[in-house]
Amino acid sequence: MSASSPAQTPPPTESLPPARRRGRTIGTGVAIAIAVVLLIVGIGAGYVIGNSLKSSSSSSTTVLTETGSSLLYPLMKIWGPNYTAYNPSVTLSPVSSGSGAGQSNAELGLVNIGASDGYLKNASATSLINLPVAISAQLVYYNLPGVNGHLNLNGSVLAMMYGGAITTWENPLILAAQNATIQGELKALPTADQTITLIKRADSSGDTFLFTSLCYMSWSGFPYSASTSGLSGLTGSNVLPETGNSEMVTGVEGTPGGIAYIGISYAHTVTGASVNYAAVGDNLSNSASGGLSPANYVLPNPTTISQDANLGLARLNFATYQLAVSLILGGSWAGAINLTHGGGGSNPTVTSPTPYPLVNLEYTLIKTSAVSGSKTVTSSALHDTVLFLQWAIAYGNLPQYLNQVGFVPLTPTVAGYDAVELSSVSA
Repeated sequence: MSASSPAQTPPPTESLPPARRRGRTIGTGVAIAIAVVLLIVGIGAGYVIGNSLKSSSSSSTTVLTETGSSLLYPLMKIWGPNYTAYNPSVTLSPVSSGSGAGQSNAELGLVNIGASDGYLKNASATSLINLPVAISAQLVYYNLPGVNGHLNLNGSVLAMMYGGAITTWENPLILAAQNATIQGELKALPTADQTITLIKRADSSGDTFLFTSLCYMSWSGFPYSASTSGLSGLTGSNVLPETGNSEMVTGVEGTPGGIAYIGISYAHTVTGASVNYAAVGDNLSNSASGGLSPANYVLPNPTTISQDANLGLARLNFATYQLAVSLILGGSWAGAINLTHGGGGSNPTVTSPTPYPLVNLEYTLIKTSAVSGSKTVTSSALHDTVLFLQWAIAYGNLPQYLNQVGFVPLTPTVAGYDAVELSSVSA
């Protein structure tokens, strides 16, 4: 089955290979059996497999600590009590601290699970594995009183905004991509709201990594790096630093003329008649002069996010990169693999003609073995961590959870890779 194939109806439970863990480790054969089933019948089979993934603990309760990505945090808050209802011997304690903190705390063995929007390319050096658990997206919000509908913004224009080349909303490069009605509304903005206020993350953030990757790939003049702290050098009277996605929301809500990049899991918290999100341009719109074709600007929804994810996942080279392929920009490879400065945009195909450009895997980071002397990453806690993540990949990817935060499920291919990765954990 290809990454883009729809999941089939799961077969009866008795036809599935057993996945119950014996002892404290999941055998490689079991993990590969899970992977094969997921690849053949779709991730729906994983929900049935998950029935047997209960902790071997009897009366004691394990508290699994998780910190990092604020984009993944709302889903962790949903998963936690639902997993405890399923497995009362384990509770999840999530904290929103930013992807950078998630990576560093996981590396140091200070938490059971680190969460990150960006793949940690040197994970094996600190005995970590990258384990994607869902597919997310990022939205570009703005606060423009009197402007109705979704603006068309592409990577070049966004890069020019955050790079200082575009400073007002009536800039010709912005106007060029809008219909006549929105052009008039932009020109009619009060003078006080014409100046663009750039709202950025103050903390080390995977959202910043996603956004700066779009900007870096889209405009050769972008002066910052594509990284979790890529906008640390951005300062000025028109710059508003905020910590976490929650503050990004309140920041744009309280700042007429402001623009902010915000994870889709916070979309339900954004309010205000003047606050809206943009249709983001693919690489056919990524010239400096923009473009008016509606086909080149895409709104985020489950279909367009899935299309973009499938484009990226079709290029996974697991043997070489493990899962180190970013889904940003329709499968354009980012980070150390292949970052082409000045490229950018989604890459439509015949089967996925309208992908939304800002899509990404959400990663968890866990140790492959217990940390000597640690009271956190113990063998028992690591065992329960693996069980929780198996549940997250199976049950946790059901629509009843993901729909609440705007995420879409992992493809069977990635779920299968996850199962194999988890088999490398010794607990």
